[in-house]
Amino acid sequence: MGQEEEKSQENKVEEKKVEEEEKKEEEKKSDEKKFKEKSAPPEIVLKVFMHCEGCARKVRRSLKGFPGVEDILTDCKSHKVVVKGEKADPLKVLERVQRKSHRKVELLSPIPKPPAEEAKKPQEEEKPKPEENKQEPQVITVVLKVHMHCEACAQEIKRRIEKMKGVESAEPDLKKSEVSVKGVFETAKLVEHVYKRTGKHAVIVKEEPEKREEKKKKK
Repeated sequence: MGQEEEKSQENKVEEKKVEEEEKKEEEKKSDEKKFKEKSAPPEIVLKVFMHCEGCARKVRRSLKGFPGVEDILTDCKSHKVVVKGEKADPLKVLERVQRKSHRKVELLSPIPKPPAEEAKKPQEEEKPKPEENKQEPQVITVVLKVHMHCEACAQEIKRRIEKMKGVESAEPDLKKSEVSVKGVFETAKLVEHVYKRTGKHAVIVKEEPEKREEKKKKK
């Protein structure tokens, strides 16, 4: 009986050793798999219409020696091209195949993310536009030729013109029969306004922006 017990104990010890060895082997295999998964270069999957092996060869040739590309696999049946390489740029690879093969190419994987910077650029470009629009209404000075026979007539024209929207000031010159009008307005509307409000015909003698006048004053 004593010998049988010793044998059974020995068998148990051996079984444990075998189990431990099997566990170690399994752990090694799992570690190797993980390492392979980590070390495996990322894949770029493209969809390219290829009706024969000649087409596939042309696609492979177009990417040979291309920066970042390590391996190229083609499948004519599914019209797919798998490009492997850690440093390969998906968009550059797509452009290269499209340019060299003269075929329509679609990027299936990785799916390109919409660049946030490019999306922001149009908004940034649009921001200055309102500022440009604000600068558009420019103060101008227009000299009108209007017939005035007395001072009362001149003051009446002045009062009527200054009621027009956008007009800052109106200075009549009775001797010259002219009125100098300053403000932000359309000259055609000013002439029309004078005729409607006073019944007198006005002719534009001179028109210039305020900035020019300021420069002349500085000189």
